[in-house]
Formats: sequence, structure tokens, C-alpha cells
Amino acid sequence: MPTPFLPTRAFQAYQIFAANTNVGKTIFATGLCRAAAIVAKESNRDVFYLKPVQTGYPVDSDERHVKTYHNSSILNSDTLYTYPDPVSPHIATDKPPHDMEVLDKVKQQMLDYVRQQKQNGSYFFLETAGGIHSPVMSGTPQVDFYRTLRLPTLLVGDSNLGGISTTLTSYESLNMRGYDIPTILLFDQPNYRNHVLIGDRVKDIMVATIPPPPAPLEDPVLEQQSMSKYYAQVDDYLVPVIKHLDLKHMERFDRLETMAQKSRDTFWWPFTQHELVKEVTVIDSAHDDYFTTYDKAGNPKEMFDSCASWWTQGLGHANPELTKAAAYAAGRYGHVIFPESTNEPALALAEKVLEKDEWASRVFFSDNGSTAMEVALKMAMSATAKRYDFSIKAPVEILGIDGSYHGDTIGTMDACSPNVYNEQVQWYEPKGHWLKPPSVHISHGRAYVRLPAEIAQYHKKDKVYYNSVDDIYSVQEQGQKRDETLAASYANYIRSELKSLKDQKRRIGSLLMEPILMGAGGMIFVDPLFQRTLIDIVRNEGSQLLYGVDESSAKGWQGLPVVFDEVFAGWYRLGKRSASEFLGVTPDITAYAKTLTGGLLPLALTVTKESIYDVFLSENKPDCLLHGHSYTAHPMGCAVAKTSIESLDKMAVEKSGAWAPFRDAWKGNIWSMWTPKTVDQLSKLDNVESVMTLGSVLAVELKDDQTKGYGSSVSKSIIQYLRSGQFKNGFDGTTETGVNLFARPLGNIVYLMTSQITTQERVQQCEQALLETLKNN
Repeated sequence: MPTPFLPTRAFQAYQIFAANTNVGKTIFATGLCRAAAIVAKESNRDVFYLKPVQTGYPVDSDERHVKTYHNSSILNSDTLYTYPDPVSPHIATDKPPHDMEVLDKVKQQMLDYVRQQKQNGSYFFLETAGGIHSPVMSGTPQVDFYRTLRLPTLLVGDSNLGGISTTLTSYESLNMRGYDIPTILLFDQPNYRNHVLIGDRVKDIMVATIPPPPAPLEDPVLEQQSMSKYYAQVDDYLVPVIKHLDLKHMERFDRLETMAQKSRDTFWWPFTQHELVKEVTVIDSAHDDYFTTYDKAGNPKEMFDSCASWWTQGLGHANPELTKAAAYAAGRYGHVIFPESTNEPALALAEKVLEKDEWASRVFFSDNGSTAMEVALKMAMSATAKRYDFSIKAPVEILGIDGSYHGDTIGTMDACSPNVYNEQVQWYEPKGHWLKPPSVHISHGRAYVRLPAEIAQYHKKDKVYYNSVDDIYSVQEQGQKRDETLAASYANYIRSELKSLKDQKRRIGSLLMEPILMGAGGMIFVDPLFQRTLIDIVRNEGSQLLYGVDESSAKGWQGLPVVFDEVFAGWYRLGKRSASEFLGVTPDITAYAKTLTGGLLPLALTVTKESIYDVFLSENKPDCLLHGHSYTAHPMGCAVAKTSIESLDKMAVEKSGAWAPFRDAWKGNIWSMWTPKTVDQLSKLDNVESVMTLGSVLAVELKDDQTKGYGSSVSKSIIQYLRSGQFKNGFDGTTETGVNLFARPLGNIVYLMTSQITTQERVQQCEQALLETLKNN
């Protein structure tokens, strides 16, 4: 369903920010309301004015001033929060309302205006308080507080001495946060003429002026007469401004309403069968956990990003701290060459990562997860080939887990078993052996491990039940003692497979896995006991089982290099910094990406040990790791990643912080942002095979008797229903403003994923929407 408080072609909404206090913001707001009323009268439209926060009330009242000098019956106005002390809002009250409460009240008032407006529409002006960084009651800067609305912004500049700097600084700060600024308004001060230079600096933006107001008079009657005469004069200056805003508004919606079709005609989308695309999601902006989208008719919809934008989001869209980190690095460096060079963002990031990955000593930079894994494979294969004296032309393969996905470069495709992602690629050549994984599930409220037939033959059953999911994930503390009988069955299966590879004389160069969760393969939660047992056997017995030699005492790595693909699961996606923490072991090489930068910029790291690095040391340059990119270790990405890591690490150690309520709900070794109650309810639905969750990931396996896996279409109607917003859990409790979930299917798996900053309230909305959808489909 649409989200009616957002701007539409009919609801022409603006926010009035000021470069400073005492620059005439309320005078401009009054003049704009008057000018809008003059234009609106011709088209039978309304004018609405809202002052969310007013201090110094009732002595001061911007709304009262606007109404006094408006002289029109079509103006509707309101003030939401008033405080008597004429001070900044953050010290005007000792009981500040929560930001969400204030924002919801603003949205509700805007919604009321939409419902009141005439058929032809309306103008709406929201006047802020003070300068752009002046705070709301909680202390949050207004420029960040109002960002979720992202209304087109009218910036009232400072026409006084020194005002050029404050105006341009305010403009840049708004621009850096994604605000559109169609107009900058100033008083025409002949002594300073700030508007002339500002106009030269912002050539694509209308810079308009009005005469400064007359000096105030002590007699209130004479003062009102003087200002009334002044505003009548100002009308001639601001009516053209309103007409300019009309033009920009129409251009905006003309573009929004044609973007879907133009994109169909222009783009080649990844992972998309274009013949099946029924609706293009036009994303006008993104903030926090939400998209603002528009359909081809120009109707707005606020959508919860419940796929975390392809699993990248950690700290929310348009996070101001990440944006500032990127801007600083861009201003200081742009991009600089990396080979044989260094820069502070790159070095600081590497040091920060190695503080956590104490097992490692080297960091290789790239720009995406697939490439980071390609680099990891080169490292691992070369190390193994040197140790076991492989011929340079001898084929080398990987030992992996069936259902894994490591990217779409040729090497990473070949490192995966045949699947939907590579079966249509003519040059795909599988180079490995993949073990069948046991997986973790919850069904009818019970936690269990599902064993594939290849393992079940050793264990004499295909399901092993446990008292709780927490028991399953106790491997970090207990190792194989979690379930010694099952561990023995795993070991028998693994040893048998390794012996078979030896008999076939196959050269295995590394053990490659996505620890704990295989994402693109269908959100497969692999039993941690299986992965731990596999790693232990490869390290302790691998060289003997595969090559008949004893390398258990070798320095650095043992058996085979163990490569972890943590592109998806790393950096707290599953509730722990590294997915390896669930296993109680560390890899020899690991790859990070996605949430590494909090979802802002592409960056990837391949982290490894000195023993792997040493393999490439030589006096001969071609012996080095011949891999790189023009934008390797881009300072912007590195600066953002360091900021993201610091923020996430802080959240992880805060006992009463944002994650505390989620941890408290689970009361165990593992935790999730999705509540145990909801997981239990989902697991008991008739159309659900099983459920599983860790951290911010919730995966629901749907029953499908026809086609399982990526090719299944059973989730199609469910995904469409989730996106429709037909739920009674909007901010005003109506279906009209219900939550819309932007979800993506993985065959017969419906998954929802939050960022790491999602609140309990938002999770509850998503849970209610998912439960309602599955019950109705």
C-alpha cells in the first residue's frame, strides 16, 4: 500500500532549513505560505504549515506569526511540541520524547493534511528550528532527524557578514546527506551581496532574494501594519519562487513515473529473468532500514529493506558517520595508487582487522567478495602446491561443501559444485569434491540436525533432535563432546571421502567453506559440529589421508589450508564478529566484504597467515601474487570500513545497548534479532517445512512437493504479498500505512534480514507481516 505522508504530485511538500539562527527563516516561511496561497488560489489547492518544535512559547510562536500575516482562509497550520524556555530544544525539557515518537507525530500530521487537502492537492511547508545542526529534544541534529522524510529543502541562507561560509557549509552538509535543494533564499543586503557569490558556487540551484524586513516598531499596531505592508511587497518576489518550485516538482515526478520503463529498456539486471519481472521498484532514496519507492503512477511507498540490500547493510542506509568518513577520505585522497605505497585509511583498517584476527598477519585488499575469494584460492592452491611439490600443470582442486556459493568470477564458479548459478556457463569446469552437509532446522518447535543420505548411512537415522538450538551451537565450548556419536559418524564419512580422493590420485589444494551459513545456496545452516570435525580431520590427518605423508608438525598450516568465505556471515551478521567463533577454530585464510563497510561502499579483504604469505616471496617478480585492481585499497572504502568496524564492535560489547533486548530474549550462547516466540510460531505453520535463525537472518523453508531449491516458485506470491503492505501494523495502526517488506526469494526459501541497527519494534512489524502472509498463503 502507498505511504501517504510522503510527497506526491498532488502533495507538494517542502522543508525549510536555515544556515543559522536569526537569518529570517520564519519571515521566509511566512512569505512562502503567502506566495503559495496566491498560486494555489488559481488552481484550487490548499496550503499547510507545520512547526514541529517551538521553544520560547507562547511568547514566541512562529505559527502565530505565519497566521497573522497570511491573510488567507486556505492556510492550515499546527505546532506539535512547545516549550516555554527560549533555548535550544535539547535543553528545553528534562524529559525529551524519543525521536521515533516525534517523527511519528510529524508523519501523522502530514497524513492528516493529505486527507484534508482538496482534490487538486496542496502545498506543505515544514519549518525547522534554528540551524541545520540545531538539535531536536533528544539531541539528534535536525539534519539527521528529518532525513527519513527527505523532503525537498528550501535553505534560508545567511545574508550577514560571514554568511557566505555558513550558507555554503549548510548547503554542503545537506547535500552530503542526500537532500534535494531546489532553492536557496536570502535577504538582499547591498553591503554584502552574499547571494551573488553563493549563486556562482551553486550554479544549478535557484538563489533568490527578498528585501530585508523593516526595523521593528515598539507599538504593536504600527508593527503589524508595517509588516503587513512588507509582506505585500515580498509577494512579488516569492510568487516566482513558488512557480519555480512547481516546475522542479513536476520534473521530479515526470522522471519518477518514467524511470521504471526506461530502466527496463536500459538495464541488464544481475540474477534476474527479465521476462518474469512484473514490477520495477523505483527507489527514490534510502535511509536507516527503509527505502522510499514510487510506482509508475507516482504513488509513494516506504519499504523495509528486509533483504539488507543483498546482505550488505550493517549500520543502515545513509548512515551519517559512514558518509562523513567517506567524505573526509575523498577530500584528503580521492584515490591513490596502492602497490609499494601506503595511506592512513588502508593501514588503519588493516591494523584494526588484525587486532581481532590475531591468528593472521597479512591483509590483501580487493573490491568485492567474489574477487576476495579468487585471491584466497590463489593463495591456498599455491601454498599446497609448493608443500606437496605439485607440477605447475597438474590440476588442483578444492574440498568443499555441496550447496556453497563463492561468487561469479571463473575461479570461484569452478570452486562450487554444479548448481543453478554455473550450469548455464559454457566454460564452467567443476574443480573440486563437495561433501554433503548436515543442516540445522526448527520444526514444530523442535531443533534438529537433518542428515543427508551419505551421512545417515553411518548414523542409521536422518534426523537428530536436541533440546534447543543453543545445544547445537555449543561446539565452540564443547567441540566433538557436543555429540560424540554423531561426530564419529561425521568422521567416518569424511575419512571415507578423503581416502576415495587419494585412491583417485586427485590433488586437493584447500578446504573451502562458508562457515555456519551457506547463503546463496539457500540459507543452509550447516551443523557446526560437522564443519568442526571436518577441519580437525583435515588438519590432523589430511596430509596422511590424501598424500600418504605426515605433515602434522609443519609450521603455519597443517594438512590443507583452511579457507573461510565470510563475505556474507562475517562482521556480526550472525551475532558474532566472525562465523568462525561458532566453530572454536580459526582459518588459515578468510575473506570479508558486505557488512565490512556497513553497506556504503564496495570493499573486500583477504586475510591470511605469514606462512601463506611466505610462499610468494622470491627474487623473481613473477613469483609474487599477481592479482590486483586499479582501485585497490581505495581510501574511501578503507575509512568507511574502519568506522563501521568500530561502531559494530562498540555495539557488541555494550551490555545494555541496542542488541541487549535481543540477547536477553534468547538467553543462551546464540541469539537472534528474530524472537523465539515468532520462530516457534513459524515452525508450526502447515506450509512451513522448517525455520532457522541466527543474528539478523531468518530463513523459512516452505513445503514444495514439486520443485525444491532455487528453481522453486512456491515463494513468489508470498514475496509479492510482503511487498504489498496489506498489514495493520503501520505507525497509525491502519492498513493505509502498513509496513511493506522488500524481500527477495531463494527458491523455496523465504528469508528476512535486518541491518545491525534494527529496533525491536521494527522486527516485530516484520514478524507480524511474515506470519500474516504465511497464514494467508
